[in-house]
Amino acid sequence: MQTTLEKIRRLEQYIASDDATVDPVVELAIDKLLERETARLLELKPRLTKQLGAFEQQYGLVSADFYTRYSSGAMGDAIDFIEWVATVEMLANIEKGMLNGT
Repeated sequence: MQTTLEKIRRLEQYIASDDATVDPVVELAIDKLLERETARLLELKPRLTKQLGAFEQQYGLVSADFYTRYSSGAMGDAIDFIEWVATVEMLANIEKGMLNGT
């Protein structure tokens, strides 16, 4: 089974192999996949935001401050902190993707 990255590379090779045109069916499929992924991320964003709020309330610390402290090694490796940092990064990636039109 191929990884997502391998699939993306195959798709890039396919598109690069025909400079003149891209099959309209492939183009439509890509557009649909991107729309679906965008919808999934938009659905996920409120849940992640709610989860961040719960961590912030539990630990009395805003996520930005927590992330800075965690990144510098000042917070330790409690499972909550690992989950919190992952949530911060997932939300940041979603917001970055939305800014880039993904």
